[in-house]
Amino acid sequence: MEGIMNKEFIGLALLMAGTAAGHVVLGGPDYPEQFSAVLESDRLRAMALALWHAATVALIAFSACYLLLARGPNPALLWVTSLIQLGWVALFLFYGLTNLGEIWTLWQWVLFLAFPLLAFWAEQRRSARPV
Repeated sequence: MEGIMNKEFIGLALLMAGTAAGHVVLGGPDYPEQFSAVLESDRLRAMALALWHAATVALIAFSACYLLLARGPNPALLWVTSLIQLGWVALFLFYGLTNLGEIWTLWQWVLFLAFPLLAFWAEQRRSARPV
């Protein structure tokens, strides 16, 4: 089985790449322009823009991590990528509830819950396959 890449992780890598593309295209210039328009402090504007682009970098990195996981098991990489995304779930839920009083406006938590669940499912399927 040497050289065969895990299809489930390839699928996750493609889905995460699509998520990154959606972040860039659907967010486009709208969010950075809104940050610049409403944040009065240069420091806050710079921080908001840096965090927006850091999210893009992280999404691309997650996609690359899933490609690495497609090549073979790497429990540490699986756990790190999953825990970071679960941390994002907690942030989206917390700020949705505390600032908006609901969880659906910041619906991104659904994606960042689904990816780790699917990743552990993919790893389980890999482990269950005969060698």
